[in-house]
Amino acid sequence: MSHALSAIDLALRGDAGGLSFLERTAAIYVLDAATTPGKLTTYGWWNFLNDALNEVERYEASSSPPDLGSHVRLLATITRRVARRPPSSDRRLIGTCLANASMSHMHLLASPEIGQFLVQNNDEMRERNMGRIASIVFDFSFYRTNSIRRSAFSDPVALEQFCGVVAANAVSTGPDAVKYLIADWIVPSIESLPPYAVVAMMSHISIEAMGKGCPVGTKAVIQSLLETVLKKAVGPLMTDALRESDGGYSVLEIRDTAPSGAKMSQRIAALSFRALESWCRSTSTGIVQLRQIFSSTNINILETIADAMYSDAAIVTDAVSDLLDVLLDFCRRDSKISSGLDIAQSLLGMMKHSNQLDLAQQLTSENRRSKIIILSELVSAIGLQRFRFSERQRIGDNAVCRCLARMAARILLEAEDDIKKGSMETSLDGIFDLLFKAMSHPSLDVSGIALEALSAFVHSEKGLSTRLLPLLQGKAIIPFHLVSGEDINGFEEYRNFRERVLNDALVACYEGCGLFFLESCCSAIEEFCIANQSSHLPYQFEAALFCMIAVSEEIAKPLRRYQHDGSSLINVDADAQQTSSFLERIVSALAKNAFSSTSHPLVMARMCIFLNKYATVFPLCSSENTFETASELALSSFNRSLEGGNYDAFLDSCDVKSPLSESCNALQQLLRSCPAHFSAPTAMNALENAWKMPYACRKVDIEDRESLCSGLCYVISSLPSEQWSVSVENLAKPLVACLSVLAKEADTEKNCDIIPSVMKRISHEILLLSSIVRYFDQADVSNLDDGKRALRGKVLVTLLNRNWSCLKHIGETYSSQEVVAEAIGRLLSDSLWLYKSVEELSFLRELSNLAKTSMLGIAKTNKPTSLPSLLLFVKTMVELHGQNAETSLQTNDENSFCREIVVDLIMVSYEAVR
Repeated sequence: MSHALSAIDLALRGDAGGLSFLERTAAIYVLDAATTPGKLTTYGWWNFLNDALNEVERYEASSSPPDLGSHVRLLATITRRVARRPPSSDRRLIGTCLANASMSHMHLLASPEIGQFLVQNNDEMRERNMGRIASIVFDFSFYRTNSIRRSAFSDPVALEQFCGVVAANAVSTGPDAVKYLIADWIVPSIESLPPYAVVAMMSHISIEAMGKGCPVGTKAVIQSLLETVLKKAVGPLMTDALRESDGGYSVLEIRDTAPSGAKMSQRIAALSFRALESWCRSTSTGIVQLRQIFSSTNINILETIADAMYSDAAIVTDAVSDLLDVLLDFCRRDSKISSGLDIAQSLLGMMKHSNQLDLAQQLTSENRRSKIIILSELVSAIGLQRFRFSERQRIGDNAVCRCLARMAARILLEAEDDIKKGSMETSLDGIFDLLFKAMSHPSLDVSGIALEALSAFVHSEKGLSTRLLPLLQGKAIIPFHLVSGEDINGFEEYRNFRERVLNDALVACYEGCGLFFLESCCSAIEEFCIANQSSHLPYQFEAALFCMIAVSEEIAKPLRRYQHDGSSLINVDADAQQTSSFLERIVSALAKNAFSSTSHPLVMARMCIFLNKYATVFPLCSSENTFETASELALSSFNRSLEGGNYDAFLDSCDVKSPLSESCNALQQLLRSCPAHFSAPTAMNALENAWKMPYACRKVDIEDRESLCSGLCYVISSLPSEQWSVSVENLAKPLVACLSVLAKEADTEKNCDIIPSVMKRISHEILLLSSIVRYFDQADVSNLDDGKRALRGKVLVTLLNRNWSCLKHIGETYSSQEVVAEAIGRLLSDSLWLYKSVEELSFLRELSNLAKTSMLGIAKTNKPTSLPSLLLFVKTMVELHGQNAETSLQTNDENSFCREIVVDLIMVSYEAVR
């Protein structure tokens, strides 16, 4: 290959040098004074393009030409980018080139005529290349298949890109060039030009005209040519292409190498719809205006769109979908304008001189009536596709099914307001049938599109929600082929669908048929609890629980309004009583199952999530046993999870936490929702065993232990205040004992491999101590008076003082360990809120001293990554007590001691970060 094709070949292979050469050639010009001594020339992309086209033609004239299709595609792509550069920019680039070369070739550039000559030569080269490309795209020989050898220029993608080159060049040259290209060249000669080239050119002209860098006046020219282009070019070619695509191959048809194998007539039809879309987008033309434009021709645009829906080519139906999106977007904009005019009319109705407003409102009213008629026709047209949808689904044509579902959803959503007002002039059965078929489609793309549209109508259309619910429940079942974890991308797609699209649809469905929804899910759960074991049962069970979890907030909101009085709800309506009964039935069925069906890790985790979501509702149920049963289920799940095997990998693939984590979260919410229920000795013993269990098996993560700690602190706070001190001491006793043992082990341990694990365990116990301080201090504070708030603080200060020597030793010795420093910093920050008065100044000083000691130890070991949590403590100290420290500068009172602590702490932190 010669130099031009060689450079392109290297770029196609990913060679950095080849890519760089093409980029630089497309961006700059170089001065050539060596090829012809005494005669200067410039070399840029237009010269390179000329050489490349010559080389392609020479190779194709040989007896065995290589395949240059990819080379021509890349050449066309870069040329289009360069063509967006206006001729004036080319001239400036040549001026820059000459200025850069003037030092070495000053004697050759002495005459200004030389510079003008070089600029003129480049302009001529650009025009010559444009003419050459235009002759290629308008050459019928490149669209025929009866030749023995197929040219690289016959590639439809390359031809379309070359049409884009001509379009980009016309737009960048200026509005007059655009007008000349369309009105004086293409439209008058349309009968003698290849249809594919014409519609591609029209499409790309409007696309280029929407660019931010197009010359001033281009959009006005596009607007003035709209009717001419649509009536004389795009419209006729579109209808002809649709007519030909329904039959066999015409003379001009070729088959692409793409898997779709689209015929040329189908490509022309798709490009026609693309051109129509881009012209409507660039001129802000809606479907009402588009129909008016074609009203003076023999083309019924709505019938044309309806005919295109029958196409078996995905490129055609996809183009129609995009066109409808654009047309209906502008239709919605016009509806908003109409609504604004109605508001203005109502405000100015009593004023005089409102003739212009009356005229505007009259026009918008006519547009509104036209819009209803058009939407009715579109609803009817897409409804007829329900039979063909089943046919395309049967043969596995997911692309056409997706496009049909997309069109149906878009039309239905656009007509939503008119449907709810009863203004539509056609039946909705067809479009709803199509969307329900799409909802049952195995592809998530297709079913997701339909689901979003149907969800918007479950409130207004009677019976729609009850018809939709079984399909939603079916979609909630994890497909069995995804359970193996082999298709990771497929499972991720399904998870996103279920957590976003399906979840919202379930909420909408519940709002449409609340009691039917609960009855269906409740009956399914009861049936699964007594069903025989099978490989599919766990995933069906999990799906039923997922449906109940999805609507938990909608169920809980109304029930939280009622006050619990013994064993019944007071002032409760019938729906709330029925809702309560359904929850009681579900909890009872889960308890009676005794982990027969719920022992599967996925089902157990989902069951714990269910208990978590409804924890605040269970105390409001009519039966007192419901909350107790739910609590026993959560505690049993916790104990059973500790005994179970390792299934984290399986649950990670399902994006679900382990049953152990979910059971801890459920226990936390249950303990916080009704802490007084657990004050009985039996319940306290069960909770104490659960709290101490991690020290025996070490399977519980620190986050789960903190969740459990939070709930236990709420239980302790519900006890009489005289029991607080003993209960908090008992809660902290196992972790304090463990902390002491671990500190001694670390002091005597010489094995460097074991020390990190010991440090991690030490940090976890300190974090638990910090959680006790934080959660007990904040638990149910709204119901406490100042005296009990102070008593809580004293209980926690006493707890810390008793164990301060161990904490101080750990801080002084192991603060250089990042995990330990982070835990100590969090404990100090949480404990800082316990300081309430000057009588506790010694406690504040102890906190500050531990922070200073830890920071100085970190500074000595030069491990700044351990500082952030301690610096956060300093920040909190300054925020809480900095004002007192400043006040003590003017008043010599007890705040002076606080000032001393704050200033010393700031100075030490400054030294630590230097």
